[in-house]
Amino acid sequence: MKQLTFFLYFCAFFSFFGCEGKMKEHPLPETLKKELARKSDPKAHINDVSGTILMLPDMGVSINPSADLFIFARPEGMESGPPLAVRKHGIFEFPFKFEIGQLNTMMEGSVFEGNLTLTVRLDQDGNRKSSAGDVEGKKNVKAGEKGVQLILDTVVAGATLNVQGTIRVSEGLKNKIKDNAVLFLFARSTEIKRGPPLAVQRIPEIKVPFEFSLGAQDVMFPGTNFEGSMVLTGRIDADGDARAGAGDIEGFVSVKPGDKNVELILNHLTTG
Repeated sequence: MKQLTFFLYFCAFFSFFGCEGKMKEHPLPETLKKELARKSDPKAHINDVSGTILMLPDMGVSINPSADLFIFARPEGMESGPPLAVRKHGIFEFPFKFEIGQLNTMMEGSVFEGNLTLTVRLDQDGNRKSSAGDVEGKKNVKAGEKGVQLILDTVVAGATLNVQGTIRVSEGLKNKIKDNAVLFLFARSTEIKRGPPLAVQRIPEIKVPFEFSLGAQDVMFPGTNFEGSMVLTGRIDADGDARAGAGDIEGFVSVKPGDKNVELILNHLTTG
């Protein structure tokens, strides 16, 4: 009997260390370790904003079965660029209890604090980009505020907010357009001089004059609002690369959402 007991103990001993060895062979990925540590931080929820999302009863909006509910947080006064934090809910019913905070920030190192603008969007096609038929609401809050009421009260008008017009090339530069060139159309908020554009279109087949329409459907970062004054840049790119280079033909014009009959003249040849 003692021999049997010793044998079982011996087997259990090596089984334990065998499992421990296997665990050591498969450590948790560093990204997962960081995420678990972030979520277990007792301070992670201190500045959470929470409350209720409501839809006005007289909106007369039919909710698409595939619709999603998005909540975006931006520093107050910042109208463009990626949001500070975002949450997406695929299953919801109004009134809907929400919470958004540090754990929902989009970029590592971002801090959920200060005065913020919350935007709620009932996105009818499940795409975070604002488009016709979506319903939105906004409210300024402070980080840590509770009992907030976010009201869906505005139906996105869609194409009526697009910037529309014609792109032309000055007569003296028409012969500089290369066969493999690509037309790019960029919109940047007036106050932003560098970094990714607010919205962009790439048109591989160039026919000038070219009738264009640029809007919320063309924003680069989901959740970014197509709004405010902006500079529209047209570029016929000689090598098909979005970056400016020698031989490109450019033009600029100041616009705002909803502008029609815009004339964008490409009249500058870049030299490198």
